[in-house]
Amino acid sequence: MEKNSIKISSQFGHEVMAVNFAKALGLPVVIVPNKDSKEEFKAESQKIYDNMSFFYDDIYMVPFEEKDKYADAWDIIGELKAGTLDSALWNHFAASKLQPVIENLPEYADLWNKANVLIIPQKLISDGACGVTAAQQSLPLEVFNFMKNRPENKVLGQHFHKVNDLPTVENLAREFNLYVPGMSENPEVFGIRGVQHKKYYNMYASLNASVGIAGTHTWLLLTLFPEIPQVILFNKNGVENWKDIEAAYQALGFRIYCIGFDENTDMAALSEEIEETFTKLLA
Repeated sequence: MEKNSIKISSQFGHEVMAVNFAKALGLPVVIVPNKDSKEEFKAESQKIYDNMSFFYDDIYMVPFEEKDKYADAWDIIGELKAGTLDSALWNHFAASKLQPVIENLPEYADLWNKANVLIIPQKLISDGACGVTAAQQSLPLEVFNFMKNRPENKVLGQHFHKVNDLPTVENLAREFNLYVPGMSENPEVFGIRGVQHKKYYNMYASLNASVGIAGTHTWLLLTLFPEIPQVILFNKNGVENWKDIEAAYQALGFRIYCIGFDENTDMAALSEEIEETFTKLLA
């Protein structure tokens, strides 16, 4: 079947991925929320559009009355989650870069003129749609102990609930001496989850590298700033084939390294591998 458009129904990391695939393949994006009532469908469509149209100008809201016409639109996210996405497509993906219009976005003055590194040691929130829970995607904090003595300014990149997860995040910030977006400046971006992606653009632009668990930040960096080196950590039981993604980006000269783990992984050896890879990125 010929694919004339790519559809999205939400606005998280995989949707950023879908939009970059659309740009890479010259296809429009259609917004088709999973809502049964016209009012909810229209409201959700507008919310998704307001967030995702920042990345791509060939993106459209579908009228509720016409949603069935797009039942056969390319569900590239569904293919990813089902493990049926053609691995050769990652070569097109890696060759594409989103280039949004940048205006009136939060500045991150506390990050200016510093060597900033994004760190994502845990996964506090996950939709579980990729075959692994937030806990399964997380690693013991000890794996990242090597980061504590590094000279770079460390920036927390994980999503969290600004109320329920606050004690955890505060402890994490103290232990690793982290800059937490929204804690000292730009309070509107605190928590990350539910905040428009574009509001973090200047934060990502300030980074020298990223290390940690794969998530929304990973897709934003790959599609907006592929030149920023990344060590992407992933649970091997998930559906995303990160080694194919790694190969596609490395073939183009980007310093993207993906390291897998599971319940049988030797965490001490994993920590050493991450430290060695990360040190190499910043050498």
